[in-house]
Amino acid sequence: MALPFELVDLTDTSPLELVERDAELNHLDCLVRDCADGRGGVVLVAGGVATGKTELLYAFAERAAERAVVLTATGSRVERTLPLGVVSQLFHSVAVPAGVWERVTGLLEEGMFTAALSDPESETVEHVRANVVNGLCSALVEVAGGRPLVIVVDDLQYVDVPSLQLLLFLVRRVRTARVGVVLAEGVGPVQARPLFHGELTRQARFRRVQVAPLTEAGVERLLSGRIDTGLAGAVHRISGGNPLLVRALVEDHENATTHPAGRPAVGKTFGRAVVSCLRRGDPVLLEVARGLAVTGPDTPVTVLSQLLDVETDTVANALEVLAWSGILTADGEFRHEQAVAAVVEDMPARVLADLHHRVAGLLHDRGEPAAAVARHLVAAGRADDPWGVQVLREAAEQALVADQVQPAVDCLELTTKVCADGPQRASITTQLSGLEWRLNPASGARHLNRLTAAMRAGHLAGADASTLVRNLLWHGRMDDAGDMLELLDGAEEQHITALWLSASYPTLRNRVPPIEPHAQLAPAVCSDPRLQAALALTTVLTHGATEEAISGAEQVLQSTRLDATTLEPLKCALLALIYADRLDKAAPWCDLLLQEAAARRAPGWQAPFAAIRAEICIRQGDLPQAERHARAALDHMSPQAWGVAIGVPLATLLMATTAMGKLEDTAALFTQPVPPAMLQTRHGLHYLHARGHYHLATNRLHAALGDFLYCGELMRAWDLDLPALVPWRTSAAEVYLRLGKRDQARDLVEEQLGMLAAGPSRSRGISLRLKAATSEEPHRPALLKDAVDQLQAAGDRLELARALADLSTVHQALGEPSRARMAARRAWHVAKGCRAETLLPNWNTEELPTPVEQAEVADAEAITALSEAERRVAALAAVGHTNREIAGKLYITVSTVEQHLTRVYRKLNVNRRKDLPAGLQLTIANSA
Repeated sequence: MALPFELVDLTDTSPLELVERDAELNHLDCLVRDCADGRGGVVLVAGGVATGKTELLYAFAERAAERAVVLTATGSRVERTLPLGVVSQLFHSVAVPAGVWERVTGLLEEGMFTAALSDPESETVEHVRANVVNGLCSALVEVAGGRPLVIVVDDLQYVDVPSLQLLLFLVRRVRTARVGVVLAEGVGPVQARPLFHGELTRQARFRRVQVAPLTEAGVERLLSGRIDTGLAGAVHRISGGNPLLVRALVEDHENATTHPAGRPAVGKTFGRAVVSCLRRGDPVLLEVARGLAVTGPDTPVTVLSQLLDVETDTVANALEVLAWSGILTADGEFRHEQAVAAVVEDMPARVLADLHHRVAGLLHDRGEPAAAVARHLVAAGRADDPWGVQVLREAAEQALVADQVQPAVDCLELTTKVCADGPQRASITTQLSGLEWRLNPASGARHLNRLTAAMRAGHLAGADASTLVRNLLWHGRMDDAGDMLELLDGAEEQHITALWLSASYPTLRNRVPPIEPHAQLAPAVCSDPRLQAALALTTVLTHGATEEAISGAEQVLQSTRLDATTLEPLKCALLALIYADRLDKAAPWCDLLLQEAAARRAPGWQAPFAAIRAEICIRQGDLPQAERHARAALDHMSPQAWGVAIGVPLATLLMATTAMGKLEDTAALFTQPVPPAMLQTRHGLHYLHARGHYHLATNRLHAALGDFLYCGELMRAWDLDLPALVPWRTSAAEVYLRLGKRDQARDLVEEQLGMLAAGPSRSRGISLRLKAATSEEPHRPALLKDAVDQLQAAGDRLELARALADLSTVHQALGEPSRARMAARRAWHVAKGCRAETLLPNWNTEELPTPVEQAEVADAEAITALSEAERRVAALAAVGHTNREIAGKLYITVSTVEQHLTRVYRKLNVNRRKDLPAGLQLTIANSA
């Protein structure tokens, strides 16, 4: 059965050494001497909660017992309505003669019966008859047996009224009797028993002793022998000199495994001591402390008064008592955050939630900012006030402006629970899903079922409906996404979604109604970054790298700020530049967005941008950086969070580790399961292509050919057959060459070359390298030199190394060993720079660079001393081009080439072409 009150263990775990109490003890010792001389007196000991009053009484009683009979009692909050309970304790504290005890028992029973007829809290009526009071007082004196009598009562504020009546009877007679009375009470916000105190202070032999908190010197003496006394100042600041709190800090510090420099370790013991102090005092102290812990520092007294429904003066007095007790500072703030945590933790959940809700209402009525109000609504877990939803949404918007995502999530989470309007709730849930996606797309997926139901109910439309489709597709829920596509309304959203589907999820593009021509859309829609980015990406994938598409992608990147609604357009714009072979434009934009996502602590944004950066690196032949960014992308989000899009970072990582010869690492990556729906998306094309190259590297030629041809089959079926997306033809051609099927390889290469737009590109460089492999030997050098030029300009160091290696092999076969060694040296340096370990074993030791040549490569200063024109001429000469060929490629005269080379030789301190440093090609590649 539940008790009608809460039991609190107030027992100290160990006695405290009496510190700084000499003056108080002297006052009490004087009382004993006066009693011995026939002059009694009254001493009232007052002090804050747990400041050492009880310890002082114990010490005094022990010393007084040597010269007087000492009777002791303690008031109790749970027994304050028990008539004569304290008087009964006094008689039980000593041995009472049998005859006296029988008389006392009868008087106590009579007194209790009489008091039971009165209000136990009233001081205005007589609770006990005079004969009972006289009889009990006489019995007390009789018990002393002629010796001085000292009565000690602790916790006066909890003494029952009939016992107070008897104590007053004694006090009025102490001048003529050898009786001393020592009373101790805690300072409270409202003085207990004001009539009793008024009568008490009128007595001529009344003295008041105030027990103050310990000074810093007193704290230092308490610390001595246990912990470093150099911490006394910090301990005093945290405890306010309260002995109980000091002891708790000592215990925490002794039990701590680590100790902060110059500060005591503050832990759970200190927190429990704070709560114990609050529970020992007047109940209003605990209420005020709880209110302050919830509202925070600098809370006006008037607000606390309204919150707790307590008089303002009472709250002000309570704050003073808490400060006097060492729990608060003089400014009304908790001295340590552990105290706040302990007070909050001590509160029942219902009480805490109710306090927060009441605080929110007060703040709203006072016109405080939405963020302050919303914080308490979220803590309360309820916002059923008419203004609740509006405040929460406003607070969420303010939090997002400051990039405080989690508070915004908390606000919107609560809003979805209390908002009764279906469309509004669906819109809020969409926004919440986007914010959670920013932190972790896996958590954002928990709203998909709710949003799908809302869309079926007609509560979700416009951009929110399109967002739902994207999220369903990301997580591989193709059937649900298809159903939602058929419910998508509005020509604008249908147009944007159809374009986006064509580029990324082509198997579903027919589920959207036929789109209107772009020119017929409203101007506002035409400027929508979602439309611009989707149009740019789709154009590049279906019609190639047009200037209009590149310009549109750049416009999106320049004019769009990163947030939950623009993440997809920004990704599409970057991919448009990548698939247009404009890595020089894509890389700096991707770096900026990646840095911004990291600065704004958004792993859900960092992951896709890291994956895109890895794709850029792999196309630049920077294998270590490709691996680093791809692993970062997979670290920022779990495989489940990646959904079908995991194909891109996983593919990049497969390509990088394969090219670097880390085949065991590559094999381990295949243990990662991928969603079956991935192969219905653009992401799956990258994965198939990467897997094919792993099979090629491990000599599983037919498996590799199967992946490449299946990739091509999908791309043709989806009208996404762009070599810059996935060059499946040249990859398949490599397999055919390894299988000895040169004709099939030649057909694929010629087909790919015929698809490329005019002008230099990475795709053309790869195609020319493979075309050379399918051509007769006399034609190969020119094709490979052209490939080297294309790849060097495109900045793809891995493919450049492969082309140079092939060029070296061709020169060797044609009986040109000098040119072969020159090309091999350049190939070795480029391959070494991009960590293409699989290429390095292909050269003989005699073809590798000498230490002198390696030193020349490291001489970056000499290379940078060249002008741009000189570097381009020197780079082409280093590859083996003749002066006439260089002149034709750079559209300058042969004489100009000779002049440039003369200056190059002088600046680099070399005498001939073969001595030109390989670093020239690295420099040109990096600057391309």
